[in-house]
Amino acid sequence: MKIGFIGNGWRTRGYLRIVKQVPEKFEVSGVLFRNQEKAREFEKEGIGRAFTDIDEFLQQDHDMVFLLLPREVVPEYTEKILAAGFPMLCETPPGNGLEQMLKVWELNKRYNAKIQVAEQYFLQPYHKAVRALADRGVLGKVSNLRISMAHDYHGISLMRRLLSAGELPCTITAHKYSFPVLNHIGRNGLAMGSNEVKDDMRKVAAFSFDNGNVGFFDFANEQYFNYFRSRHLNVQGTHGEINDYDVVYWNGHAPVAARLERQDMGKDSNLEGYFHRGFTWNGEFIYECPFAEFKEARLTDDEIAMGSLLLGMERLIKTGEEIYPLREAFQDTYLFLMMDEAIRTGKEVHTSVMPWQE
Repeated sequence: MKIGFIGNGWRTRGYLRIVKQVPEKFEVSGVLFRNQEKAREFEKEGIGRAFTDIDEFLQQDHDMVFLLLPREVVPEYTEKILAAGFPMLCETPPGNGLEQMLKVWELNKRYNAKIQVAEQYFLQPYHKAVRALADRGVLGKVSNLRISMAHDYHGISLMRRLLSAGELPCTITAHKYSFPVLNHIGRNGLAMGSNEVKDDMRKVAAFSFDNGNVGFFDFANEQYFNYFRSRHLNVQGTHGEINDYDVVYWNGHAPVAARLERQDMGKDSNLEGYFHRGFTWNGEFIYECPFAEFKEARLTDDEIAMGSLLLGMERLIKTGEEIYPLREAFQDTYLFLMMDEAIRTGKEVHTSVMPWQE
């Protein structure tokens, strides 16, 4: 699949790493830059052609265009991409606030477009395994969860799917706190010898959906990188519970326990080279990595999820089947905005029916 990228930031670089590692599936058909010097430097890397003129870029033979620019300019670029007739993948969130999101929704309807949003967290291997157990009914009817895995719309996307909340209205209460923690790691790696203590902002919220299910959201900025701030997920149903990797459930006769087991090659004396194979539960694979056959690919869990989005775009183009539709992205972003509104006002807020739900 030939992918044209608009933007060259940190997230774009992540997707380019995936394309380089799985050339059997993906190809860079062009990258649009705003800076001529950066464009020249990129072409020296030999990954693909660089462009600084959007009209020339949109004349290329792309199978899809991936928009990875600041949310403020999403509507402007979306219209140009759709007018050129390309299927489009857009980085999250798809617009800067509700007004811009509605503009993108109108463009989607006007062009009868194929747009999906690059929300990858639910496609990470662990989350796919958890969802598989929930979908099998291992936990019975899921009623509530506590998620401390991802920030804002990412965490809300995971929560909404596991609770089967769809686009149901909900009531939100939320608060923001700040706690000190040693700042020792970030995107650039460990800051060895640093003694800086920073304030880590944490959001805590309760989402009470109209079907009676409740999601308890709890996440702090430092949880992605900080070695002292881990991530957790607890999902409770009528007949069982998942607590991180531990699963306790009713087998028809008694409560039993079985862990989710991660299967990675290249450990100990295994010489296959590192790659993630999947997750097993009770001796059975309940999730298999879609890139396991490409033994030279060394993908992190997040990169596996990002690559799965690209595979999802390919499926959309070929069959019309969506992996993360625009309306779902809008709903997750809307709930995130309403959570922040509850934090700002200190009041309980109630969601409304939005245009993408009509």
